Amino acid sequence: MTFGRSNSLGRVVLLPLFILTVVVVVASYLLVLLMGYWFIFFTSEGLALSTRSFNFPVNLFFFLIGFYTPRLMVGPLFTFLVIMYMFCFVAAWNWRESFHSVLKESFSRPFRSLFSNFLVIMPLLSSMALTAVWAIIYSQESVGIPTGQPSFPPGTSLQEIFLNLAYVPVAEELGFRLVPMGLFVMFSVLLAEKRVVVRRFRLVVASVFYPDGAKRMAGLPNVGEHGIWRGISVGEWTMIIITSAVFAFAHVISPIGWEVGKFTSVFVQGFFFALTYLAYGFEAPILLHWFFDYYLFFFDPEVISKFFPTFDPVLSVIESVMIWPRGFSSPWAGLVSPLGIFGWTIFVSIGLRKLYRWKTAKKVLIPPTTLPS
Repeated sequence: MTFGRSNSLGRVVLLPLFILTVVVVVASYLLVLLMGYWFIFFTSEGLALSTRSFNFPVNLFFFLIGFYTPRLMVGPLFTFLVIMYMFCFVAAWNWRESFHSVLKESFSRPFRSLFSNFLVIMPLLSSMALTAVWAIIYSQESVGIPTGQPSFPPGTSLQEIFLNLAYVPVAEELGFRLVPMGLFVMFSVLLAEKRVVVRRFRLVVASVFYPDGAKRMAGLPNVGEHGIWRGISVGEWTMIIITSAVFAFAHVISPIGWEVGKFTSVFVQGFFFALTYLAYGFEAPILLHWFFDYYLFFFDPEVISKFFPTFDPVLSVIESVMIWPRGFSSPWAGLVSPLGIFGWTIFVSIGLRKLYRWKTAKKVLIPPTTLPS
């Protein structure tokens, strides 16, 4: 009776509140995406930057293949990046099950059905990742393990910093997730699928852009049909760990100011990115990475007060859900995420419930011992 009442309470109170939060936060993604475009093309510093040209780094398969692009003008490149992010949001809206369908049917289906669409669950996953990163940094700093801070040459404008943050999610996810993990999935599905060349060509393309769909086409266990634990192979778990570790190591050895404590927090981020890539497709790690770099940049008080004071009330509302509260006395409290804490609480409670059921079932299956007559 108690469980039934709590379940009803969740559907009546928590589920509508969660859906409202999702809608508001997803709307803020579009707002911040447009704010970035304005920041580059409608500020004097940004407009001057948009006419300059640079060589941009590209790394494929970790550090094995690295090169710089020809000199590219910032304006067209940034426009391309915005279009790429919009394309990722469109894919996230429609793939596996559409965003609006999941929300529409959420009251008549189990809570786990919300995970059928990445965009629905992205606010929760990004907040959980942010909370985990904050907890790691805070714990390490408290025992003297420094994380460090990125440093930029004197005179670097906020627009130049932002340009780097806008470029990195696409470039790094290409090199650390899509290429190495996509190739691994491609070889796995090609070994399992022996059909005609046209079919195999589709599998090759799907392996990079939608690994879970490629595995389903090849008849392999996949996340959509079998869940996380049974839908991801041992080899794929190994790739998740390897790519996350190399991703973290790359940050530690970068010359911009990160220290050894950065390894663990970036490893956790990479773990989230890799896991969502296998479960949802190419758009998921790019958008999660976009959240940490592009999105959170516009919650910096200096950026808000100098360039977007009109949006401060709106961003404060979003911040109260995603990064609340601003201005706490602790230097780390600004990164606490109520939505993330909620997500981890649900995650732990579900894990404890499954553990209890497993132990109960194990006791039932073990026959009672009897003394010999």
